[in-house]
Amino acid sequence: MPKLRRYVLSGFLSAFLCLIGGGAMAAERSFAAGGPPLNYRLDELSVRLLRQPGHGLPGLRVSLAGTGAALLERDGQKRHFSYPVKDLLALVNELYRIRFFELPTTYATKYSVFIKEDGLLGTQGLRMSDASSTRVCFAVAGYEKCVSYGADGPRELEEIVVHILADAERLVTPGLPKP
Repeated sequence: MPKLRRYVLSGFLSAFLCLIGGGAMAAERSFAAGGPPLNYRLDELSVRLLRQPGHGLPGLRVSLAGTGAALLERDGQKRHFSYPVKDLLALVNELYRIRFFELPTTYATKYSVFIKEDGLLGTQGLRMSDASSTRVCFAVAGYEKCVSYGADGPRELEEIVVHILADAERLVTPGLPKP
């Protein structure tokens, strides 16, 4: 009987360790919790940005695909162009460098702290829905991460956006009027 108990206990322990190991392996499907998968096909990748000037004015959209296809939309006009895959890979590397996948989804709310009459500190949030904003989205294999920000958004992300917009302007087919 003791031998049987030892085998049963060993079996349960082995099964438990497999379950724990399987959970750890599942956790490694991404570098960050809730982040993109570690492996995916380039042709499944897309990076999109939307720049809204605010006050109901039309925005500017850029869509970049892992296939090299790209689209610039402005003032109701759409212009297709090619975006070099090496530039897209450099862009994705920059997103990882600035920890894009760990950023909050929105920077649109401004918070401030004030002292109430009774001496307690109060916190208030101000969100201006008609203010200019930018939204950057990374999508791949059923995963999507978007970050929206206004004038006080993450500086490094804004630098990436400015670079994407400059590339799009440089690569777009002639004929699209400048803003």
